[in-house]
Amino acid sequence: MLLDTILRGHDTVHTIAVSIGLLIPALTVCFNIVRRRSGWRGAQRLFWDTCLIGIALWCLGHVGWALSNLLLQQTSWGQWHALFSLCGGLGLLVSLLARPHLGERPEAVGAISVKLVSYAMLGGFIYAYFVLVPTVVESSATRAETMMLTLIQIQRLLLVFATGAAAYVARRTSWVSTYRLLFAGATTGLSLRIATTLAAGAGPYHSGPLFDLAWIIPFLCYAGAALVAPPSVDEPTARVQVPRRTPSALLSAIPVLLIPLIGYGLLRLQPLGEPGDSFRVLLTTMTTVAGLGLMTLRLSMQGTELQRTDARLRLLAAATEQTGDLILITRADGGFEHANEACVRALGYSRSELAGLSLQDLLQSGFEATIEHIPTEVREKGGWRGTLLRRRRDGSVFPVSSTVAALKDAEGQVLHYVAVERDITDELRLRDQLVQSERMSAVGELVAGVAHEINNPLQTIVGCVELLLEERKGDDDQARDLHLVRQEAARAGQIVRNLLAFVRRGASDRTSTDLNQIVKATADLREYHLAQQNISLVVDLHADALPVLANREEIQQVVLNLLMNAEQAIASGAGPATIVMKTTSTGTVHTLQVTDDGPGIGQDLRGKIFEPFFTTKEVGQGTGLGLSICLGIASSHGGALELVDSPQGACFNLTLPAQVLAPVRAPAAPAGATRGAGAARLRALVIDDESAIRDLLTRLLDRRGFAVAQAPTSAEARRLMQQPFDLVLCDVKLGDGSGIDCYHYLRHKGASCSTRFVFITGDPGAIEDISGAADVAVLSKPFTASDLDRVLSGMQVGV
Repeated sequence: MLLDTILRGHDTVHTIAVSIGLLIPALTVCFNIVRRRSGWRGAQRLFWDTCLIGIALWCLGHVGWALSNLLLQQTSWGQWHALFSLCGGLGLLVSLLARPHLGERPEAVGAISVKLVSYAMLGGFIYAYFVLVPTVVESSATRAETMMLTLIQIQRLLLVFATGAAAYVARRTSWVSTYRLLFAGATTGLSLRIATTLAAGAGPYHSGPLFDLAWIIPFLCYAGAALVAPPSVDEPTARVQVPRRTPSALLSAIPVLLIPLIGYGLLRLQPLGEPGDSFRVLLTTMTTVAGLGLMTLRLSMQGTELQRTDARLRLLAAATEQTGDLILITRADGGFEHANEACVRALGYSRSELAGLSLQDLLQSGFEATIEHIPTEVREKGGWRGTLLRRRRDGSVFPVSSTVAALKDAEGQVLHYVAVERDITDELRLRDQLVQSERMSAVGELVAGVAHEINNPLQTIVGCVELLLEERKGDDDQARDLHLVRQEAARAGQIVRNLLAFVRRGASDRTSTDLNQIVKATADLREYHLAQQNISLVVDLHADALPVLANREEIQQVVLNLLMNAEQAIASGAGPATIVMKTTSTGTVHTLQVTDDGPGIGQDLRGKIFEPFFTTKEVGQGTGLGLSICLGIASSHGGALELVDSPQGACFNLTLPAQVLAPVRAPAAPAGATRGAGAARLRALVIDDESAIRDLLTRLLDRRGFAVAQAPTSAEARRLMQQPFDLVLCDVKLGDGSGIDCYHYLRHKGASCSTRFVFITGDPGAIEDISGAADVAVLSKPFTASDLDRVLSGMQVGV
């Protein structure tokens, strides 16, 4: 407008300057589209390419209009540049058919392109039919110009409605800002161009002031729309969107049907006479033929697209049927639509049976609220993930990890729900095993930590009792009491060793023994007590001996525990009851079966009975460690302990690998107490940080003819070991180090291999990692004088 004011009166310069001023906004739109074009793909790029072509045609038309005005000093709406200007406005209107807010849709670009060309061809036909052909007939030139102005206004009005509708439909998408700017530009252009059209209709049109704003403001809005349009980005979608079914081929056929209808129909209603009607017939015929060609191309593309889609659907259907995941598709109302083969097998229903069921029929009771909540969360968040309990046809249940997504149409309405589920029974079982393993690791650390502290006072008790028993050779009441104290202390020590063997799965001292003898001895212990409770004990032993390589006390503990568990299970019942203990053999495996006729063990408890600290007894009646310790003992012996199915009551099987009985050798005589006169005494070193144990061992060894030295620490032991010793008794855990270090120091010092090294420990598993220690003996606390004598066996002690 400033240039218009300054250059008013200079017609040539004025026309050139104003024309360039009007080109700048349109070229700005083209520049923004070209600059951002690489960021769009598929239908979105096609939309902007169509806009670019339309605006480029408008620019050519505007240049033609300016040259005609400059060179010929006159313009006409029927000239070629008017056609280009019309196509410029038609380009944006036609491009909206690409619907870029629906996404890239690369597979639909070809069909959309044919549709855009068809509607562009319809627009060109209408302009040529109503404007160009009448212009050829001089008597119809004025009417053609009026029709031209009318068509332009109709086109602008359609653009306003189209951009407004697009902005409304895409109001929940990222394209809403783009459509709003396009709508603002179209509305402003329509309002301002009404004034320019009126001015042009009243007389010759002159560019300048407010008239030029009718072009400038819309182009500025279009340039802004090209800047804010979102790029094509591959984003993961939380839902599968199903486009609404629209007759695409019919939309493409509309222009082809309208062209002959308009062309031939108006020949009778508005004849132009010759040669105008002949031109119209020729134009209609040629355009119809071109439209039919486009229609044929569209149908061919649609057939190819249908074949490709059908092949993709068959591929997806095959993948769906072959996958191990459970895939279930329901309608929006909850009715079943489809279930894949894995789902049918897992649930036990046929597809026809599933069609008559509801979602609640396939879920364990208690999940009704979850099912009602799923649709709401899917609508709000795009999907739902969680764990459900599915119920099979036979009534059994299994846990599944479920993911639910929605299939929606273009307007966001839910059509179907798709649930993809995975049976997680094995995963939960592995998780439970891991949790149990972690629990056992914690128990192991706890037991190993306190075993040393428990066994030290037990060792002192046992040792003192041994000394008193050696002094009292009679069978008086005090001697019997001392034997009882020693027996109970040894029992407490055995409990600690059993716990350590269980948590460490370590090997204990084992000898060849007969499983039948262990069972018979254990049954004899409990037979009278069971008879008092009206419980019959039936012992059915294998005809031959069943040799096993085992720790007799540990296996007897397992047998006794199984027998007492059976007793407790049936003791509360009325009437007589029976416990059966039966041994069998397959030659390589020996089996003990303990069966009772009690109430049995429920399915909900079968997976827990071997867990540590799990018990069904009243508080104070049990620790819950019995079966878990028995399982550890059986596993450490290479066997197994399991609960097997039984028609009545509970049935446990203890299996152990068979072993040939080794010949029994007479025990070697303990270190003699008979000493020859003048014979040298053997030297012993006792290393322990407990003074009570050092003094106890000193007294025991002194009575066996040893000259004993004591070392409370590892450092003191190294100092004393500079002298030769015949025997070294060393605790594994010392206050300033480890007994293992003392052993390695003695051997690396080059001490004679005749030096007998004995570890004394409350945790035998703590010395399993000693390498090259074949000459090392181990005394497990609490040990008796007899245990000490067996270690000293073969060492001659003089008198």
